[in-house]
Amino acid sequence: MKRNSIKIYDGPSLIDPDARRIVVILTGLKSASTNTKTGDMLQTWIMLHATPPHTAQKTGEDSAVCGDCRLRPLLHDKDRGTKPCYVVTFQAARSTWAANRDAPVTPLHEVRALVARRKVRVGSYGDPMAVPDYVWQATGSHTAYTHQWKSPYRLMRSTTMASVHSPAERTSARQKGYRTFRIITNTAWNAWGGANLMDNEILCPASKEAGKLTTCARCELCNGKLGINDNRKDIAIVAH
Repeated sequence: MKRNSIKIYDGPSLIDPDARRIVVILTGLKSASTNTKTGDMLQTWIMLHATPPHTAQKTGEDSAVCGDCRLRPLLHDKDRGTKPCYVVTFQAARSTWAANRDAPVTPLHEVRALVARRKVRVGSYGDPMAVPDYVWQATGSHTAYTHQWKSPYRLMRSTTMASVHSPAERTSARQKGYRTFRIITNTAWNAWGGANLMDNEILCPASKEAGKLTTCARCELCNGKLGINDNRKDIAIVAH
């Protein structure tokens, strides 16, 4: 019988100087997601093998899976007008970690068959750049975001959106060839009367501000830059 969760990677983190052991757990194979924004998408959780995710956030070990993301609780700057990471790590992430961290790794050809015709949310928790590209290539149609787009050693612009927090960051990421996903603070959005989008940028069509026109599973705009002729709009979303 098909399991609801499988482990698809177990090895060193590619964004951690100490190359600590991490695991990637894919969930939702049997139970459809009830998230009204994303729609029915499989989820992937990138976590340390040895440390529960909620503990790692407190100790700073989450750097092995989240890098220098400014939404990490220990790096979060309240003066920026944003909230820290929205993932409640002591709930679903912790139970997923406990149940699957020592499971066998599912061969990637089996992963491809299991996720066929399903959409995958890459990095429901954790940054996809911590994981080798070949793992994500097995997941097929997906959404993906990285805060590690400044890395001089590796680019993931063909599979991920660059998560940015300012017009200046967006400009820098686009110069590296990325499409961007820009987080706008609720304060800034209200101050500008909802009119502070940049050129070639649209509101996330699945967001409340855009009228919830679709779901992430149907939209498919957040899957990186598909070649030099990919002129699709960049995405912006208002943080809440």
